[in-house]
Amino acid sequence: MSEVERERPPTYPVDGAAAPPDLSRRYLALAAEAADRLLAATDPARMVDELFTLIRAELRLDVFFNYRHDDGLLRLEAYAGLTAQQAQDGAELRLGEAVCGCAALERRRIHAEAVQRSDSPQLSFVRSIGLDCYACTPLLDGERLLGTLGFGRRDSPCFTAEELQLLHTLCHYVALAKLRLRHEEELCRNIAERDRLLAELNHRVRNNLQMAVGVVRNELRGAEPVPPALTTVAERLELIALAHRPLYQADGASLAVDAVEILHGAVELTTGGDGRVEAAERVMIPIEQAVAFSLLVHALLDRRNGAGARVAVARRAATLEARITVAAEPAAAPPLDRLASSLLRQLNASLFEEAGAIHLRFPLAHAG
Repeated sequence: MSEVERERPPTYPVDGAAAPPDLSRRYLALAAEAADRLLAATDPARMVDELFTLIRAELRLDVFFNYRHDDGLLRLEAYAGLTAQQAQDGAELRLGEAVCGCAALERRRIHAEAVQRSDSPQLSFVRSIGLDCYACTPLLDGERLLGTLGFGRRDSPCFTAEELQLLHTLCHYVALAKLRLRHEEELCRNIAERDRLLAELNHRVRNNLQMAVGVVRNELRGAEPVPPALTTVAERLELIALAHRPLYQADGASLAVDAVEILHGAVELTTGGDGRVEAAERVMIPIEQAVAFSLLVHALLDRRNGAGARVAVARRAATLEARITVAAEPAAAPPLDRLASSLLRQLNASLFEEAGAIHLRFPLAHAG
């Protein structure tokens, strides 16, 4: 097919050896504006429509075809300059069929010249819609075929070398933009699936925790006398269930929850509603530290018989600080139990008591 040139500049007369400076500047400005638009694009079909509108007058273009590679076929995704019937006739191509199918199969750019004087069957479609020259570029991600993009016009037998260079450059930009949009779409699907799985997991965890609390509470009702250890287990299971509530609505981007909300359950459960959590501003804490922090505050309040407790929390750079005070201090606080000691180590926390208050401090995971 002598009318179709692959991977080399076409041979035709041009006015000069190089493009005039003002033409080069216009083409460079067009390429820059096209890149800006494609970087901001959110719809793959519309972005090619807008690109065609941008370059149509400068390059005297009459049509464009944008095919998407889908299951071994090329499907027409966007076009301009065709009637509805012409678009239907070219709606689907096999690899190797027509100009776009050849460009896709061979992963090569094709410039079809003097189409109206050709009898090549591969040019039959572009010839039937009146084109005299057509440039098609495969859209690639490495060796992976995304589709093809081609431009044509009716009033000229060929494109100049400078026009072809601009068109191929713009097609490369389109390929990058389409790849970005595909990755974003895939990411959104993965996030949606993750959220669905997390919601299902949270539902199961919540049900299991409520069942565990119910089992322990039922054992307490039948126990006489009530074992203190069993009461503590029941309270801590209930606290874990309470602390999980804000985790279900956690910020998926930062994987963090509000420390004040997390602590409300611990303070309310320990003080019977006679306590308060205070913060000058919202204090976000990583999810993986939230339940341990809540359990630790509960253990410290329980150790101090926390009636009338006040827990003030604040974030200092990458550190969380909590100050715990209670209405009535015992003469001497009992030593920390094994759970509280373990939680301190897990959080890498420091603890000291001063002026009737407990000061707790630990570094936030993934802070910054």
